[in-house]
Amino acid sequence: MMEKSRDMSQTNEAVSPEEKVSSPDVASKTSLDLENATVLRATSSNTDDKAIRRTRTVATIILIILILLILAACTMMFSLLRPGGIGVGTQHAGITWVRSIYGHGTTLDGMINPSSVTFAADGNSLWVTDSSRHRVVQYDINGRLLRIVNADRQENELIFPTRITVSPQGWFYIAEATYNRVQIFDENFEHQTTIPIENPTAVAANNDMLLIGSRRGFAAFTYDGGPIGMHDAASEDEINRFDYVHSLAIDDNNNMFVLDSFGNRFVKYDSDGVPQYEVLLGHPGNEGIRGGMDADAAELAADFPANLQLPQGLTLDGNGRLYIIDMFDFSVAVFNVDDGSFIKKVGTQGLQDGSFHNPNCIEYNPQMDMFASAEATLGRVQLFVIDGSGGDPFSQLRRQLNDLLRACCIPLIIILIIIAAYLISRYLSKKRREKELTAALVEPGDTSEGAADAVDTDSTKEQQT
Repeated sequence: MMEKSRDMSQTNEAVSPEEKVSSPDVASKTSLDLENATVLRATSSNTDDKAIRRTRTVATIILIILILLILAACTMMFSLLRPGGIGVGTQHAGITWVRSIYGHGTTLDGMINPSSVTFAADGNSLWVTDSSRHRVVQYDINGRLLRIVNADRQENELIFPTRITVSPQGWFYIAEATYNRVQIFDENFEHQTTIPIENPTAVAANNDMLLIGSRRGFAAFTYDGGPIGMHDAASEDEINRFDYVHSLAIDDNNNMFVLDSFGNRFVKYDSDGVPQYEVLLGHPGNEGIRGGMDADAAELAADFPANLQLPQGLTLDGNGRLYIIDMFDFSVAVFNVDDGSFIKKVGTQGLQDGSFHNPNCIEYNPQMDMFASAEATLGRVQLFVIDGSGGDPFSQLRRQLNDLLRACCIPLIIILIIIAAYLISRYLSKKRREKELTAALVEPGDTSEGAADAVDTDSTKEQQT
């Protein structure tokens, strides 16, 4: 009996592992087990897929609702933060109001006496002289305070800044009429030099030339303060005699435009200082309190189509036009640069935004196609648009997008982060499901990364057997 058991054991040992696997009954049973396990795993996987799809649908709906809520909140905040006045983008008396920056107060960003305003070289900010607080202040074009330059009681102190301009290369020129000087600073606001000049009332500059106006006339300098020449009341030519030059401008060809406030006129000079034409804007202010009040309306229209009272500011746009703002007429007159012909007059008197109340200067921003004016009596700087001023077709688009991006910047970033997180989670979930499905087709109960390789190896052995 022991021999019989020994024979059976020897018989079993004689059968190799390959022969056991290659047995039809064993192979059939193994194949059936794999098929059943695959069906069960696929059924379970389908059930899981449905649950995942439901969860994904709910998550997508929640995500869309969250994005809509963020956009709605962004729109509401954008509307609430806009100051009151005429509707933004609505034209009123030829003026499309953009924004107002107000002062009057003890806070750092409050202006008491904004006597002049100019745009930075890049067009993304503006500088205001606040004479009563002895400083110049920088705001972005959305009205956010960026920088304050105070008197530092040293060589470059600002005691009573009254007028400011910035050249295209970023140099600053600041007039202090009370102290008979103009100070020059580089783009980093490092003091370069001081030009002594009697009662400076206006400054204008480009990369080649600096113009300084005074009560008696104006003078030309190099951009760094070297003298070039001057026109004053001592001139033998009547056209060169001025009575309070309140504003100046220089075009790309170094043509010069000089506003004579009390003379109620402006004069164009070429780059050599030769007069090209003179435009009379109205009865001169030095004619007395009544001036042209008794003049016939038809006569006024013929002689002075703009019919201004006390012009205070002058600027050039990007489309070959010249703009003059009037303190007592509460308007902006538009002229052709080539011949000085009158085009139109826009604006109206009022305390509300989009109207003027004793404006004392005007400046143009070619990068954003907008104007700025200062009203010292209200402690206000206004940004506005006048049709036909833009030489760059994309400047208006940049201006409009600037407001939207500023108001929606943070919400848009949040939305982009949410969308990115959602897409990444979808991608990772997809890759995980593909891996699980591959493992389900390999071997029941085995979801390891090497399972697929093991099945491939076994299949190869079966084929060889």
